[in-house]
Amino acid sequence: MAGDFADLTPTQFVKAVVSGSIYPYTEHRIPKRRGGLRTLHAPVPRLSGMQQEILARLEALPTGFQPHPAAFAYRRGRSVVDCAAVHLRAHTVIRLDIADFFGNIRERHVHAALKNAWTRPTEHEYRIDLVENDDGRREIGLRRTGRTLDTYTVARLVTVSPPEPSQTWTNRGTGCRSVRLEATGQDFSVRRPRLVYQHTREGFLPQGAPTSGYLSNIVMRDVDGVVTHQAESLGLRYTRYSDDMYFSSRGLVRHDDVDRLVAGVKNALKPLGMRLNTKKTYVARPGARRSVLSILVDGPAPRLTREYKRRITKHVRGAASFGIEQHRRHQKFNDLTQLDTYVTGLLSFAHMVDSDWAEKQLADWKRLRELPFEHEEPVLVQHGLDLPWDMDIEVSQADLAKESIDDLVRGAQRYRSSSDYLQMLEFVGRFKRYAPFNAMVVHIQKPGARYVLSSSEWESKYRRVLKPGAQPLLIFQPRGPYMLVYDVGDTEALPGALPLPKGITAPVSVSSRAGEKEVAKVWHHTETNLAPLGIRLTLVDHGASSCGRTYRSRSGSSVKRPGSRPGGRPETYQTLFEIEINRNLPLLDRYATLAHELGHLFCGHLGAGPGDTWPDRCSRPLSDEEALKIRARNEVEAESIAYMVLKRLDPDVRMGDYITGHLGSDQQVPETVALNLTFRAAGLIIEMGKKRIPAAKLQKPKK
Repeated sequence: MAGDFADLTPTQFVKAVVSGSIYPYTEHRIPKRRGGLRTLHAPVPRLSGMQQEILARLEALPTGFQPHPAAFAYRRGRSVVDCAAVHLRAHTVIRLDIADFFGNIRERHVHAALKNAWTRPTEHEYRIDLVENDDGRREIGLRRTGRTLDTYTVARLVTVSPPEPSQTWTNRGTGCRSVRLEATGQDFSVRRPRLVYQHTREGFLPQGAPTSGYLSNIVMRDVDGVVTHQAESLGLRYTRYSDDMYFSSRGLVRHDDVDRLVAGVKNALKPLGMRLNTKKTYVARPGARRSVLSILVDGPAPRLTREYKRRITKHVRGAASFGIEQHRRHQKFNDLTQLDTYVTGLLSFAHMVDSDWAEKQLADWKRLRELPFEHEEPVLVQHGLDLPWDMDIEVSQADLAKESIDDLVRGAQRYRSSSDYLQMLEFVGRFKRYAPFNAMVVHIQKPGARYVLSSSEWESKYRRVLKPGAQPLLIFQPRGPYMLVYDVGDTEALPGALPLPKGITAPVSVSSRAGEKEVAKVWHHTETNLAPLGIRLTLVDHGASSCGRTYRSRSGSSVKRPGSRPGGRPETYQTLFEIEINRNLPLLDRYATLAHELGHLFCGHLGAGPGDTWPDRCSRPLSDEEALKIRARNEVEAESIAYMVLKRLDPDVRMGDYITGHLGSDQQVPETVALNLTFRAAGLIIEMGKKRIPAAKLQKPKK
């Protein structure tokens, strides 16, 4: 059957929907922003009208059956701005995404959520009944009566079961129910046997039905309550907008608290069979964009992100420069109506956040829409100009920078390893104060430089002066041949200077009550035990943000450790691995870095140890995606080892959020992390820091 199933009587239509013998939905597949397709299920008008009636009844339920206050989507009087306003002045913002949100809210969940609320006696109840339209046709509808609509019937009317065979939507045996339909003056009773509906598949909430959003909030009420309680116990604020769960704090959130939060949310979702989309997990701290639903919440008032404003000004300026028709073609919109709908939609959202700015852009856009659409060539081209003067200069600078970078890259590839090359590119990506070419120049001169300024800027802006022997770094000046700058590690504060952010001065962010003598003793014992494993430790003079690195030795040299007794004969071993640690780090940070680098070695990330003392897990990935996964695994293992080692040194130690920051919004802890190796490696490093260990014991193969 097709269309609105006009050949069915109202009784037959309801019976067919409940039994699943018809499919009263039209499917629309639209592309997602990050790839893939999203399927929308639009109910036929007859069913949509019934769902509108059900929605009105849902919204009239008592307060105790309404959605949780943390739910902001699909509710009258609440908007995305209201959701974002809860998180204003946020120091840290955490976003978790529920995978396949509507598809995982099944018929049984709807039935359970409505079981008590829907059947609760109220002043006015509803029943399925025949009502007469203005044209005289009798249609199915809901009428106030003394009896309530059957809960199972409601669950069937608001969920969708795709007609094609699929293991995903197999019937779970929601229950055996009977359906009774009545009409004034006539009896349209339809009774079903009290059997499991074996001929139907269990439905789920359809994206496109008017009831789905509000029902999802009711189903999620208990989950929102549990998550709110957990968030408050961690000092966090919590809101949910459909499948997006947001948490924020006014102060620092430790990475172990983030892990505890994620684990708690996973447990809260389990009763509904839901899971988190780990690729969309995101933790934003100062220095990153702290936004909720694309609205910045790091200040006292909601603000539009720079990226969102650019999405609008791109069209306003493009239409002003080249004509709206030419801009429409360049942006590949089908027609001007589609372009206008898209831009006004963006402005509508912007108006809720920043009305003054949005009104100005809207006024410009309305003026541009009234221009003639016959312009085939940009106005500037008609006057003999290819680009405005400032745009021409900008393009020239971009081309020059690109050529300079290409030259440097070609040189780097000739004499530097791939790891160094990647490290250089990552450095350039985060070094935003200067042009990419100058950032590379700084990195080559001083790896790990964190923040550079000229000596005069250090004094005028931060009241800091150069230390004796400060290392000058040369960069190219925009309007001159060159200039000298200095890294923050080569400066010291004058009286009255404000302290610099810890992210600049101490990026490792390790704090502990352990005394310096105790740490120095552990460092000495660990360093003494490195030689029998073929490890040579070197302290290097790098900038504040450079911690350390480990690589296979190619020198063929040897490494020695002193004899066990004063004046004893030193022990000599072949150098297999090199570890470099930044000598400019505090001693505790140096030890944390050493534990991290040893974790890489003992987990086999650089190959097997001497005599197979540790396994070879040096993977050679076949694709970029596999390389990212392996790198995430390696960093999680190494940092977990460092964390366990420092916890033994001081149970109250605090470390930075390296693991969370490394994985970002793409991944959580990879499933390939080898816990047995991490625990074994942490134990070995702890023992190495206690005393001198005989070489035979260190070189004993691990089973």
